[in-house]
Amino acid sequence: MAMDALVKIMLVDDEQFVLERIQKTVSWEQMGMELTGCCTNAMEALDHMINEMPDILITDIKMPVVGGLELIAKTKQMNPSIECVVLSGYAEFDLARDAMQQGVKHYLLKPFSKAEFEAVLEKTRSQILDRRQEQILKLEKRTEIVEKIAWELQLLKENYERVDAWKIQTLMKAYPDLSMLRSAVIYLLVKSPEINRAPAEYISGLFAAGQDIYVTAAKALNELFCEEVNESLLVRKIKEYTKNHYGDESLNLQLIADRVVHLGVKYTGRCFLKETGCKYSEYLLRIRMEKAKEMLKSQDGYRVEHIAETIGLGHDVPYFYQLFKKYTGVTPKEYRSDLF
Repeated sequence: MAMDALVKIMLVDDEQFVLERIQKTVSWEQMGMELTGCCTNAMEALDHMINEMPDILITDIKMPVVGGLELIAKTKQMNPSIECVVLSGYAEFDLARDAMQQGVKHYLLKPFSKAEFEAVLEKTRSQILDRRQEQILKLEKRTEIVEKIAWELQLLKENYERVDAWKIQTLMKAYPDLSMLRSAVIYLLVKSPEINRAPAEYISGLFAAGQDIYVTAAKALNELFCEEVNESLLVRKIKEYTKNHYGDESLNLQLIADRVVHLGVKYTGRCFLKETGCKYSEYLLRIRMEKAKEMLKSQDGYRVEHIAETIGLGHDVPYFYQLFKKYTGVTPKEYRSDLF
């Protein structure tokens, strides 16, 4: 089992024989756990946690000087997501109940069996792993949204000679978290180190108090994509042709390779991917979907059939619905209703 998959455990009990018994009787690694510390008092445990924070704290409830409840409170100040298991005797049951009221989910009454102890460990470990998975999924979803915003920012610059703060603010109305704009701009800046001014200058501006994030983002984008100085002639030709002919149902990379750049299709695709970071099919989809969004926003009330045909999808309305929802997360009808 990979070390980063192990759940870290800390034991705290002022009775040394209790620590030794637990330490020796549990097969930690087989249970997917790592015992990172055995401490006989709370102060020692807190000192240990400064260097290595456990995922689970297992502590006796009644200890001299600093008791288990105080240890749990101080630990949660350092790591609010830590899971705590309380060990107590019958005489300290009221203290254990107080711990449960403070958010502790599990307690064991002494003396407890190995089976009881391992059952609590497994239950607590499962809770931690479930939470880790949720965090991973949230991070993956956020990353996906940030990259999408970055692409839309690039498209803004391609569609307009200059990007202003209002255009960026309008774009961001579709996203609830403004911090994603910062992440998207930073993503673009880091990807393009050739920018004339140091990326750090723009990055600091995005976080500066009293500074308009939309204005800063617009300045960064306008300089970042100034005259597309970082694009090769090959990519510029492909993009220009695509923006002018996206309504052609037969448009594909083979056609581009044959008629526009006069190179092999595999070589053309590799060059486009290497320079832009996306496949040609992804770029074409983005151009078509952004045009569809623009038409849906229009007060002219274009029919969905007309939009699908205009952007090069012919009369295949169901396919348009499928692509649009995959790209935006909503149907064309939902997108239009949100605007008016």
